[in-house]
Amino acid sequence: MFNLTRSQARQRAQTVSVSHIDVTVDLTRAGDLDETHYPVTSVFTMTLNRPSTFVDVVGTVDEVLVDDAPHAFHHDGSRLDLDDLPISRPITLTVRAHCSFSRTGEGLHRYLDPEDHRIYLYTQFEPTDARRAWPCMDQPDIKPRWTFHVLAPKEWTVTSNGIDTPTDAGTFIRHDFFTTPPLSSYITAVVAGQWAVVDGGTWEGGAGDGTHVAIPLRLMCRAALAPFMDDDDILTVTRQGLNFYHQHYGVTFPWGSYDQVFVPEYNLGAMENPGCVTFNEHLLSRDTPTFAQRQHRANTILHEMCHMWFGDLVTPAWWDDLWLKESFADHQGTNTAAHATAYTGEWTSFAIGRKAWAYEQDQYPTTHPIAADIPDVEAAKNNFDGITYAKGAAVLKQLFVTLGEDAFFAGARLYFTRHANGATKLTDLLKALEETSGKDLTEWSRLWLETSGPSRLSVDVQFDHSGRLSRFDLVQDRLVRPHTLEVSTWAIDEGALRRTHTYSLHTEAARIRITDDTLSRGECDLIVLNDHDLTYAICRFDAHSADTALAYIGTCPDPLTRAVVWANLWNMVRDGLMRADRYVRAVLTQALTEDHDAVVDRLLSSVQYAIAHYCPRSQRAALHEQVVATALDILSHTTTVDPQRLWLGALLSSAPWCPLSPAATSTITAVAGRHSIHGLEIGPELAWRARRALAARGDVDRARLDQWLDNERTGETTIFHARAVAALPTATIREQSWKRVLTGDISNEETSAILFGLAESTWEGDELDREFFAHLADFWATHSIGMGIRFVRAGAPHHVDCDDPDAVATLVNEYEQWLEGNTDAPAALRRLVIENFDDVQRAQRVQELWEETL
Repeated sequence: MFNLTRSQARQRAQTVSVSHIDVTVDLTRAGDLDETHYPVTSVFTMTLNRPSTFVDVVGTVDEVLVDDAPHAFHHDGSRLDLDDLPISRPITLTVRAHCSFSRTGEGLHRYLDPEDHRIYLYTQFEPTDARRAWPCMDQPDIKPRWTFHVLAPKEWTVTSNGIDTPTDAGTFIRHDFFTTPPLSSYITAVVAGQWAVVDGGTWEGGAGDGTHVAIPLRLMCRAALAPFMDDDDILTVTRQGLNFYHQHYGVTFPWGSYDQVFVPEYNLGAMENPGCVTFNEHLLSRDTPTFAQRQHRANTILHEMCHMWFGDLVTPAWWDDLWLKESFADHQGTNTAAHATAYTGEWTSFAIGRKAWAYEQDQYPTTHPIAADIPDVEAAKNNFDGITYAKGAAVLKQLFVTLGEDAFFAGARLYFTRHANGATKLTDLLKALEETSGKDLTEWSRLWLETSGPSRLSVDVQFDHSGRLSRFDLVQDRLVRPHTLEVSTWAIDEGALRRTHTYSLHTEAARIRITDDTLSRGECDLIVLNDHDLTYAICRFDAHSADTALAYIGTCPDPLTRAVVWANLWNMVRDGLMRADRYVRAVLTQALTEDHDAVVDRLLSSVQYAIAHYCPRSQRAALHEQVVATALDILSHTTTVDPQRLWLGALLSSAPWCPLSPAATSTITAVAGRHSIHGLEIGPELAWRARRALAARGDVDRARLDQWLDNERTGETTIFHARAVAALPTATIREQSWKRVLTGDISNEETSAILFGLAESTWEGDELDREFFAHLADFWATHSIGMGIRFVRAGAPHHVDCDDPDAVATLVNEYEQWLEGNTDAPAALRRLVIENFDDVQRAQRVQELWEETL
């Protein structure tokens, strides 16, 4: 498929001005699964200054008209080249085509619900998959107005970027949507099918710009999920977000209506299509969602809503400046949740969860600046990563603190007003912020946005013979950047941590002295760098602070401080500065009193990763047994539902990897049968996690898994079943599952489920490691990039056991040989393989340091 480059996009934008695109999508036969394609027509109103251009369309082009007259064309399957076009005057270009229904989550995705056989369709385009759905010029800086017309069966609900006027056309309904404001192609949208709809009323108000709107609010999901919509919470967060952004952004919502659609088999968490936001339906659940899950959903809702301004109203001109929308949405979604909703602990969740993603991504050999160099759209696909999102958000938090809230939002308002409906670059935003803050951001931009890698902070602290402080320096190595941060000291007081001092600092130096003649050794049992998580840096504990944190962090009264400390401890584990078993045991004791569920969730996930990757195999079973025993104890003594669900999840994750007590076996069996335990009701998601654990152990067979599926066949359980089957530790099942991934006509989500299941099996063979490398290049070449990314991320071998050095050497050699033998592989593919290889090498280093570390 044609891989659009930055230079090609710039040239096209300089030669063509597109004012309007009129799109007619015929979905009247979309309910017939034998129909693999649908007719679509795009009519461009545009002016050229050169007689040649190209249009993006993946499919079959049937006809091209210029000013209603047939015109010659050349189409290679994705790029439509046109010559001899009139110049210097408006023309209409009509492209009639047939495009394919998708099963990969890219383009126009079609889904058949196995539970009730209803049909659902939705579009997903970022960065350049609009061309899979209709002819367009698929680059962000070409922003025409769009008018959509959708022909669909009468019983279907159809929505797009705005409000429609339906017309009865006899056997179908014609939906004519209002013409949009200027939009990039990647955020145009059509959603159609037998959706359940919740009318959320209207939101009324304005942003002080003289405009008042009444925005219709709707929620949509599959009919089978409608009873589990949780619409009160979703709509409350929606209204709170609209209030907050209108209060701070100065431009009234311009998109007419606000539909939020929860869609199946989605590749992302959500997408900011203006007026038609799509969400991964995993944000809904037939199990009762925990507070942490609802909090995560609120953040996602507010992240996408922020994009109505950052990204939709003002769009990055090219994917180099993807951060101009994603970093801001990540920051603003978190900030708005913390200040405008019931989910006030969202910055705590960010500090221990989202930031971990940033630090990990930023330490890969493939790291890149926040303002990245993106030569083509394949490279753009991989840049939706922890740097563009989480590191960017963390750096913006630093800027937010440095400039002040008023100057920051004033700059945002100026940026929106100045560039509304346009496409921008880094300098456009910085100029607005400089004007409102009075500060020159040139050097800040160079150090924070145009360099890669995390900052590293530590303290150099010394005391004299009497216990009085003689040196207290903040040290910054590797990258010296400006930081505004807090350093706090804590004492152990009657078995609990007590804050003794807080120092608010701003530094632009490699070393600064923290002046305090009164501080004594007894007042700094724990020194916390970057308390309250104001900057972006990997912070190192001194040995005494690390010991104190491991033993006492659960007694710290400040949840954000606890999150920062846990994050710093985890970074020490990853860097081989602390044995993973010390971290695991600290979590199993100190997290018992943690009342922030999102923190517990993150800690329990990190425990599983630490045992699997950073501990030699000979140590793993004993640690998993401790997880199971701790979880059983908590389940028997806790009546609060959310902690029960979190610790039960930890038990089920550890269960395949250690001997089980009768109590553990009884608990897992009960959960698999959907019997309540200790008053906790068991939904299908938890039940299938238990069934998968039993399958991975070899304690159930394929027939039993099939029987469970037959008893409750839904869209979700079909995927749960595929993952559990793949986890069965038998050679035949593994071979069949692997073959389905390589050759089966399966969806994106089933592909990932099978690959995850294969990785979770207790099967001890490594035959699929070699199979992975043998098929990698061909799979990438014959599938969409989205499917290729799923294959690499879920299928790449990554298990390291330094108790078996020969096996480790073999795995390392397989990675090295593939990279050496595939130097001409697509850059996006090589990047993914390099990152997986780096994970393997990190695990190897950490395990080999097992006896040498703290």
